[in-house]
Amino acid sequence: MKIVIAPDSFKGTVSAARAARIVAGEAEKLFPGAELVSVPVADGGEGTMEALLLALGGTEAAVSATGPMGTPVSARYARLDGGAAVVEMAQASGLPLVPHSSRDPLKATSRGTGELIRRALEDGADH
Repeated sequence: MKIVIAPDSFKGTVSAARAARIVAGEAEKLFPGAELVSVPVADGGEGTMEALLLALGGTEAAVSATGPMGTPVSARYARLDGGAAVVEMAQASGLPLVPHSSRDPLKATSRGTGELIRRALEDGADH
């Protein structure tokens, strides 16, 4: 038996990769001896960078960026082979970075996403 495990992330709680590991762990218990293939996926939002890194390889770069409420946050972007970079908006501007009580789109900023793009370009990304 072959089981393909291909979850997306669970917004703000579990990444696609972690969800795949959890499901695989439970599937091993239920179906001993089955071939398990984990393929974390993403829809372009939260978890996309991690899914692409798992699929394509590459490295992560940590960056301090402006968070959605104007305070610094630790964010990451991915460096892929061939000069490409993956910038995931959720890293610096994502909803999980804002407490429920502070969610006000008129006060929020996506400046940190631009800072991630600038850093990727400064580090040599051309795609």
